This record gives sequence, structure tokens and C-alpha cells, in this order.
Amino acid sequence: MKRHLLPRLVLLIAQCLSCGGTAWADAAVNNRIQVLSQKIENDPARQELRLERSLAFVENNQPELALADIRAAETVGDPVEAAFTHGLVLYQTGDYASARPYFDRYLQAYPLHRATLEYRARLLRDTGENRQALADYENLISLSNSLDPGYYLATARLMAGLPDRGVAEALALLDARMAQLGPLISLERYAIELERNRGNFQGAMERMAGLDQRLRATPQWQVEIAELLVLAGKSEEALPYLTVAKEQLQSGRLPVHRELLATVHRLQEQAQHAALQACGSSLQSPCPQAAPAPVLPPH
Repeated sequence: MKRHLLPRLVLLIAQCLSCGGTAWADAAVNNRIQVLSQKIENDPARQELRLERSLAFVENNQPELALADIRAAETVGDPVEAAFTHGLVLYQTGDYASARPYFDRYLQAYPLHRATLEYRARLLRDTGENRQALADYENLISLSNSLDPGYYLATARLMAGLPDRGVAEALALLDARMAQLGPLISLERYAIELERNRGNFQGAMERMAGLDQRLRATPQWQVEIAELLVLAGKSEEALPYLTVAKEQLQSGRLPVHRELLATVHRLQEQAQHAALQACGSSLQSPCPQAAPAPVLPPH
């Protein structure tokens, strides 16, 4: 197969993997198989036709026929050119161990082939080979500046889990991407999770304060801020946020989230107990009224 045919094949792969399984889609793929079968009958030495039909067979839930086409393609043309498709079909059937050598082989010939890097990165991540998976994800990021946030999330998660890379490097990656594109809720949410997990509660609260105003107006946001304040030892400051969240949840304007309301009650008890302990005893002079946090006023 010539190099100029690769983009077309990759597009076919994307279409194959995004099919919806409707009767219309079934008819369309069956028609495509018939058309390709006729072309193969007329020109059996064209490797790309067999690879295209193999993808149609995958879409039609016929992996054995797909593999048969790929094996035939390997005999009529350069086996390396069929390696990506062979690996992809094995990956889709869940045979990761068999798929890996085909992705490796294709990347030896085409080390910057984005689709192969992506599938091998997923395979390595899913099989626990995180360091190698991270290398592939970082290669993908270096090849394109238009990747969606999911690639950055996957990369940051792998970074954070490796002791010699760590949370600081993962946060730097997320922040750099958000500096390029503006706030991205999925990336900021994971950054908040990382800050919280490493005990930087103030950093997590500052990131929470930067979320979209509509999110800051929700009871979920109030509860998350309150929980961070409790964890940071600022229980009195947490109480106003919990009060706002409770009022929102009980106002009738929002669906009652029983689990969230239970969290509010639990945190209120925890914060009140901590505040009383800080005063010394509930039997002493009344504790000062808790004031809203100056940086993060309740909404």
C-alpha cells in the first residue's frame, strides 16, 4: 500500500469505530462489503481493498472474516503495510497481547503515525505498562496541538502515577494546556483532585474559585468548598457554605440529591464539632459566629 492511501484508511477506521449499530448502518456496511468484494474479485492483488473490507467486517461484528482478509492482504502486499490494521482488529477483539507486536512493527516503519501511537498508548495503559504508555501519549501531544482534553487527562494521570514524574509535572501539563485554550472544566477538575490528594487544600480552593460562575452557584460547589475548608482545619469558615447548600437543596427549585444532602449533614456535624473544640468547650462563652470565607463567598 502506498503512503498516500493511509489517511483514507484511517478515516475508514474512525467511521468503523463510531458506527451506531442501527438497521440503516447495518445495511450500509453490508452494501460496502458487497462493493468491496466485487472490487477484490476484479483485482485480487490490491492490498488496500482487503484491508478496507476487513474494517467493514469488524464493523459488521465479523472479526474472523476481518482477520482472514488481513492475512490475505499480508500475502498480496508488504505485511508491514497491513500491520496497523491487523493490530487494530486484534485490539478490538480484546486480544491485547497479540495486537501489541503489530502496532510495534508498524511504528518501526512509521514512527509518527498518529493512529497507531494512539491505539498502542491505550493498549499499554490498559495493560498496566504505564511508563511506555506515557511515552506514546507524550509523542501524540508533540505531534498535534489540536488534541481534545482527553489526551491531556490520560497523560496527566499517567504522569501523576509515576514517582519520577509526579503530581507537579502533571499539574504543569494541565495548566500549560489551559493557558493555551482557556478554562477546560475536565482538566481543571482533575487538577483540583490532584491538589486535594496531595494535601494542598488551599491550592484546590483557589482552583475551585476559578471555575465557571454557573458551577460556583451549585450546591455541589458549596459542598466541595466546605469539605476542603474542613480538611484544611477551617471548620468555622465551612459552615456558611453548608448552610447555602442545604437551603438550595431544600428550596424545591432543584431536584433533591439525597446523597449530597447527607454529605451536607455529615459535614455540618463535623464542622460544628471541630469549631466547638477550637473554642475549648460548648459550655464556655459562646463561640464567635462563623464568617464567610473572604476569598470564596458563598453564592
